[in-house]
Amino acid sequence: MLKKTKLIPSIALLTTLVWAPAGQAAEAKPVPMAKLCASCHQPEPGVMMGFLENISLKSRIIQMDFMSHKDVVKFDDHTAVKYVKSFEDIRNYRTKGFQINYRETNGDKIATEIIRFDILKTVTNDERLSKEEFKKLRENPAVKVYDVRPPMKYKMAHIPGAGMMPAPAFDKFIGKLPEDKSTPIVFYGVGGCLSPTASMKTKSLGYSNVKIYIGGYPDWVKSETGVTEADWLKMAITKDVPHVLIDLRDATEVEKSHITGAVHIAKAQLAASQAMFPANKMAPIVVYGPGSAEAATTIHGWGYKKVQVLAMDFAAWQSAGNPVQAGPAATKIVYVPKAKAGTISIAEFEKATHQHPAHMTIVDVRNPDEFAAGSIKGAVNIPADLIGQQAAEIPADNELVLYCNTGTRAEMAHNVLDNQGRKNRFLDAKVSFADGTSEIEEK
Repeated sequence: MLKKTKLIPSIALLTTLVWAPAGQAAEAKPVPMAKLCASCHQPEPGVMMGFLENISLKSRIIQMDFMSHKDVVKFDDHTAVKYVKSFEDIRNYRTKGFQINYRETNGDKIATEIIRFDILKTVTNDERLSKEEFKKLRENPAVKVYDVRPPMKYKMAHIPGAGMMPAPAFDKFIGKLPEDKSTPIVFYGVGGCLSPTASMKTKSLGYSNVKIYIGGYPDWVKSETGVTEADWLKMAITKDVPHVLIDLRDATEVEKSHITGAVHIAKAQLAASQAMFPANKMAPIVVYGPGSAEAATTIHGWGYKKVQVLAMDFAAWQSAGNPVQAGPAATKIVYVPKAKAGTISIAEFEKATHQHPAHMTIVDVRNPDEFAAGSIKGAVNIPADLIGQQAAEIPADNELVLYCNTGTRAEMAHNVLDNQGRKNRFLDAKVSFADGTSEIEEK
């Protein structure tokens, strides 16, 4: 969706704002360490360990994901980097583990050293498996494959035949390992430190044939489909999580009973139904019924990235007391993805930029030079790296609505303000400026 609005460049530029601390006692802050990291490390002052979510080179800030919460840290010319070539190179390691040593100055965290976890160096070449090597090894029925991602990720989609072994809770799942310690074992995750961590712990228990599918699930779904567990689908149905569910059975069977929310497309009609599927290629698609594996492969071939087969057939689903309904199933696919938490819709954002409600302040979190080259009428400029201090100048009862050119810095600023308890939302969309107009495009 592409929308254009008339632009009148704003001269409002907040450059002299001063941070004022609130008069209330600060709440206890969550520990900046992911649970997986805590299994091997102790929390230390001035040290955060988690997963890189994003980096903005223009604003010189990094957003870290600790699974339980997110936080941002700034970097400057004095910040050292280790196991990466440069700050630019850090972009190549999104979702990977990092340790950041930092100091706090005027309420900001400033990185003194950014260290990429280099646990993969502990994995020898003969322990690493490519996709083709992994697929060949899976043909051996004695091989045990374990998915080390969090349980809900596993239940939503995993490699066929893989068992659940979440690395952060490894000790709770030790009983799932085979008794024979010579059994071939393969771990996979997202290509980061989860699999090597599980591998090291398994080898320490005396297992002698442990390997890692290095590419993990992201590599698998480039050319293969996955499996969805009934637990996830039941949760998606009851909590209205957006998904597409396809019933491939005959119409007479479907009318007797089908999974709640399923769309009926007979297997023989699937090839002619491509135009029915959502434009969003990241839509989760689950298929069940005869020929479901073949159908999933067909849909995956249309470019959809999240295509899975339900782990059980309809009879087992119904016998387990899961949600079903009788009568004709839907014959049209309706997929409406939910907005990311903390976001404002394009429609509401545009309404705010035209009406300028008194309770709302539009904030451009790009750098001053970008703001000066073009901005949305009425917006004030507070760069993302200064949002924690300068937002205090805006009346506390005003909601802050943040935007940048891609949504990345706006989300980072949103998390800073969230940690301060400040009411705010951000625009998760692409915004560009040219010839006196702004263009807003969905990502």
